[in-house]
Amino acid sequence: MWKKILLVFLLIGILFPFAALSQVSESYSRIFNAIFDTLLSHILMHGALYAALSWIVLILFKPATWKKKILLCAGSVLSVGIIQEVIQAASVQNLRVGDTLFDLCVDVSFSLIPPVISMIIDRRKKLELQSSS
Repeated sequence: MWKKILLVFLLIGILFPFAALSQVSESYSRIFNAIFDTLLSHILMHGALYAALSWIVLILFKPATWKKKILLCAGSVLSVGIIQEVIQAASVQNLRVGDTLFDLCVDVSFSLIPPVISMIIDRRKKLELQSSS
């Protein structure tokens, strides 16, 4: 149950149009821009959010094969990422295609980390079982 609650809160955090608030409040704008001022911080924030989403999806659905793990995680992240980018573009009334595509590439790239880690762990477990038999 806690995993589903965590997923809901993560989705709310990802989909909420935080950038739009900087148009309303100057003090919020300063804080927001201080956090996302550099490209690296922007990449790391997107990466952390979408890797977390991928990990939770992996835990909730437990796909059996490595192909299903990759497809489920990348597909879920790409779907949520597109929705997030549309909400963001609508909320600030500005669609920057290059930035959007870059963000989606970052999101999907980071979404692959949890299934790869999961596959490495599964492979090690199999090797340990084979060596102990």
